[in-house]
Amino acid sequence: MLFDAGRGAVDGIYSARVRPQDVTAIFLTHLHNDHIEGLPTLWMTPWFLLGRQTKLRVWGPPGTRAMVEGMRQMYAHDLEQRSNTVLKREYLDVTVQEITAGRVYSEGGIIVTAVPVEHHDGNPAFGYRLDAGAHSVLLTGDATLSDSLLTAGKGADVVISNVAAGSENIERSGAIAPVLAKLMLPEQAARLFATTRPRLAVFSHIVKKGLPGAAGDGIILSRTRKAGYSGPLRMGMDGMKITVGDAIRIEHAQSRRTLPDLDGPGAVFARPVH
Repeated sequence: MLFDAGRGAVDGIYSARVRPQDVTAIFLTHLHNDHIEGLPTLWMTPWFLLGRQTKLRVWGPPGTRAMVEGMRQMYAHDLEQRSNTVLKREYLDVTVQEITAGRVYSEGGIIVTAVPVEHHDGNPAFGYRLDAGAHSVLLTGDATLSDSLLTAGKGADVVISNVAAGSENIERSGAIAPVLAKLMLPEQAARLFATTRPRLAVFSHIVKKGLPGAAGDGIILSRTRKAGYSGPLRMGMDGMKITVGDAIRIEHAQSRRTLPDLDGPGAVFARPVH
């Protein structure tokens, strides 16, 4: 299961030691380009390179079906010319479910609930709550603070929130006001975390203007603390792995040189060269 498919999604999946051909359920929060532009690669490359036969299923807001149809038109040459008796064209069929608020998925003991959120020029937009057994995770997607997120996050083990901030001068100038108006400020995130009281709060989709490096991270964390959240809090990093169980374990990305052979039997080619 994959939530959003931005640029480099397949590389990230591979680096996480997941077989790309096994990622066949994709949930989109909204249709901004930075959240969908990795979808064509995830759709096409594991098919012709790794022999994927399972059709993709995509959940997303209204407009998702037209977007997927546009993707198929863009790659019409591949559909017509690359398919053969082994790489069958029907393996590239995509099942699309345009969602509304509420439960959208329930399989294998995993429940996914779509949470309506406010993202201005990205609307309609959704966050997602995942429940599996006794554990749960809330993903805000790109959004400002809303009552729907405050409600959906209650009882979640992990809350993963977007965040956006600028330096004092940049914020005062109003130069990024339109960006800040549609994303989660550190002070808003503090209220979300303090209200939902997760076992772990994590920032992702981190927008920092004039706040470079670790020092910028520190300013965002400090603003969150000053706004009233004192619980466990981490800045997300590419390749971070969070395992949720009786304990919550955090692991950071490992070198690609340590990756096992993920291609499995019947692979068309060996591991891609980076």
